[in-house]
Order: sequence, then C-alpha cells, then structure tokens
Amino acid sequence: MVLLEPASVAAPAGLENMLHELGDGESGFGGTTFGRGEETLAAFLDERVRYADDHDLPVGRVPETTFWIIADSVTDGMLRMRHYLNDGLRVKGGHIGYYIRPSARGRGAATQALALALEDLARRGEPKAMLTTDPDNTSSIRVIEANGGYLAGQIPDPDGSELINQYWIDLR
Repeated sequence: MVLLEPASVAAPAGLENMLHELGDGESGFGGTTFGRGEETLAAFLDERVRYADDHDLPVGRVPETTFWIIADSVTDGMLRMRHYLNDGLRVKGGHIGYYIRPSARGRGAATQALALALEDLARRGEPKAMLTTDPDNTSSIRVIEANGGYLAGQIPDPDGSELINQYWIDLR
C-alpha cells in the first residue's frame, strides 16, 4: 500500500537516502537542493513546507505541496503537486511531477501515488491535471496513461532542443 505524506519538518524513514539517490534529478524531474548538497535537510524541509502556502514564494512559482511516497513505512519517492498552473507550467512541468528511487521501481508506487495526488488536486477544484514527460520516458508515460492521461501534444522543450510530451487528465 502506498501513502502520500505531506512534507513537514520531520523527515520520514529513508528520506535522506532517497533524496541523495535523486541528486540532480532524472528524466525531467528536478533534483533537490539537499540532494545536491546545497543546503541542510532541515532547511530543505522548511522550504518544502513554506512552498505549500502562498507566502514568500520566489517569483514565478506557484504554491506546491511536496509529498513523500511511502511504501512499507519507507520513503520510496517524492511527488510535487502545483496547486494551479501559471504560463510557464502550462508549457512544461504541469501540475504534478514524481520520482521513485530506482530500487523501488516496477511495483506500482508511482501509479498509486499519482492517483492519490489527482484526488487531492480535484478536491482543490482543478477540473484537469497537466503532466509533462520526456517522450522516451516510457515508464512515466505508462503511469500517466494508467491514470487516464491522454497525450495532448508534443512541443519543443523551452529549456533545450529536445521534445516534451504534454498530457492531460480529466478530474471530473
């Protein structure tokens, strides 16, 4: 069974190791300042809690809840859920991004975690969820499609020369 635990100043079991595994990021999911060694775990957790509300957000950011993906009492990944989209997120990033540590992949944790996040986003009043992924990230594409996602288009990545897939999931 997979649970989504909202980030707090208390670190769940296995969080530090998972964040170090993530490092600089992978397949379009950005790393973390802690995982890159740029700040302490306490400072990183405090930031994650603050970003969930509308106070002191950096320019261009929207409120974002970070969830730890917990399976069998261990942190197997993380999920970032933006509460709404701005112009930049409508192109790349979307509402939700997720990461599962390599040792925990292939067990359905990402599919279950995304389903839980979509329920949360629907409760917040969003009619649809947007997700983006690299076209060659077949695992993520399967997760999105298993949750009702449909490919709306493929566009050039504004940060590079590659393409990105834009998916939408109806929440009503």
